[in-house]
Amino acid sequence: MNPKRTIVILLTTFAAIWITDMLIHELAMKSDYAATGSLWRSRASMQHFIKWLMVGQFMAAAGLTVIWINRCAPNTTTFRSATRFGFFIGLIATSYVPIFYAVMPIPAMICLKWAGYGILQSIVVTLVLYVTTRKLAQEG
Repeated sequence: MNPKRTIVILLTTFAAIWITDMLIHELAMKSDYAATGSLWRSRASMQHFIKWLMVGQFMAAAGLTVIWINRCAPNTTTFRSATRFGFFIGLIATSYVPIFYAVMPIPAMICLKWAGYGILQSIVVTLVLYVTTRKLAQEG
């Protein structure tokens, strides 16, 4: 994959992570966070830290993109194998959740949702990678 295409894939992956994070944390889990407000930074304070969230999202996008490009050839990967790959990446990406639950006073339901949504997010983002790399490969 040439550098220009790699950048397109990386930015697409970053956008998919950013969008799914917004859907998960600003919509699906908003009431969970509101009910446990004392555990989190204030909304105003979060604005100061937003760049760190984006750094983490970019790191995830870069790692996933490089692994995908180097290990999953667009012409041999199937929808099913991409889904399976995303599931196992999701297991790795959410492995911190039971550890956080063990050491922090976070409600079990939040941890279960983090793990479930995190695995689902990894599958969705991997499928975005799958579609993007196939489309770019077909364009030559």
